[in-house]
Amino acid sequence: MSDQLFVAACESCVSRRDFLGRVALVAGAIIAAGCGAGSDLTGIGTGPLPGGSVTINIADYPGLATIGQPVEVRTSSGAALGVAAVRAGSSSFIALGMACTHEGTKVNIQGQIFNCPNHGARFSSTGAVTNGPANRPLAQRTVAYDQTLQTLTIS
Repeated sequence: MSDQLFVAACESCVSRRDFLGRVALVAGAIIAAGCGAGSDLTGIGTGPLPGGSVTINIADYPGLATIGQPVEVRTSSGAALGVAAVRAGSSSFIALGMACTHEGTKVNIQGQIFNCPNHGARFSSTGAVTNGPANRPLAQRTVAYDQTLQTLTIS
């Protein structure tokens, strides 16, 4: 008798090449899905605003009387824009997107800071990172202050 090994062909078996190809395809799909998860910040205060800009009356936001107090900006119908305005000085303001720069979750305003509810990242009222895992500041928006009309235009 011979020491040769005979392997019978299996009609329902997958070849090594087909198996590796399928594994690579599934792995690629998982990686692609994971890369996009939570990183699309355009939906929370960094994308275009309705009509390109929003103008608010400072008197409609009592928190804007206090330097360093963030307030969430809303449309005239009350819809949240995912943007916060902050009085930076007696006659200066900043506006920040409210998307955590770690994974894009909407941050909450807690006192004079922004807090991410997912992983605990914190940002100062100027948007600077004060606690990770985020390592980039909140996105800044363009602000124009009209001292005469007491309005802010955020774009």
